[in-house]
Amino acid sequence: MLGVILIEVLKKPHSYQEVRKELTNKIVFGLEFFIAADVLETVLNPSQEELLLLGTVVLIRTILGYFLSKEVLEYQLD
Repeated sequence: MLGVILIEVLKKPHSYQEVRKELTNKIVFGLEFFIAADVLETVLNPSQEELLLLGTVVLIRTILGYFLSKEVLEYQLD
């Protein structure tokens, strides 16, 4: 973890737009891992409550991921 932080800190400075684009990409990537982790947890511990919670979380994260991906595409067009 410390190595990743050091790599990010020691990179050359970027413009505000580049930082936002890179951060958005990393957030979208992280959201995909969280969804996968929730699916695995529900498979290991299935219950109706867990399934409803998983469905809600996946829906919210999918919507958030969609809009973040859309923002990334706008940056690529610039």
